[in-house]
Amino acid sequence: MDEAFGAVVKTCHKLQRLAVSGLLTDQTFEYIGKYAKNLETLSVAFAGSSDLGMQAVMEGCPKLRKLEIRDSPFGNAALLSGLKKYESMRSLWMSACNVTMNGCRLLAEYMPRLNVEVMKDEGSADDADKLYVYRSVAGPRKDAPPFVLTL
Repeated sequence: MDEAFGAVVKTCHKLQRLAVSGLLTDQTFEYIGKYAKNLETLSVAFAGSSDLGMQAVMEGCPKLRKLEIRDSPFGNAALLSGLKKYESMRSLWMSACNVTMNGCRLLAEYMPRLNVEVMKDEGSADDADKLYVYRSVAGPRKDAPPFVLTL
């Protein structure tokens, strides 16, 4: 499957939106970072093998504006690899990944103009179950429900 997605991004030079899911390794994300230069929206589910894959996407996709990741092994290193890119992105959504509260706090500290919101489920106090990162000229929202922690 890695080679199949690699072939898609190598040959579809105008590709702007891509959704990937399944047992894909970091090789797929390296292909995306290397060849998908016009990619604006990426949706990932149940894919990836380490933080290196997401780092390749963040470094290699200059037009990326919206990133949605769920049920993937990406963690704090992947999250923090996007520091240069988040200012120009519309949003980042991560759920059921390996991101911790400490990683989210570091992101909020390094990028104070971004809104970093964490939604906690029952479970470990250190896990960030769902993370939503976005920029807004209005600053943090005032209408967040009680289960949303704004950093």
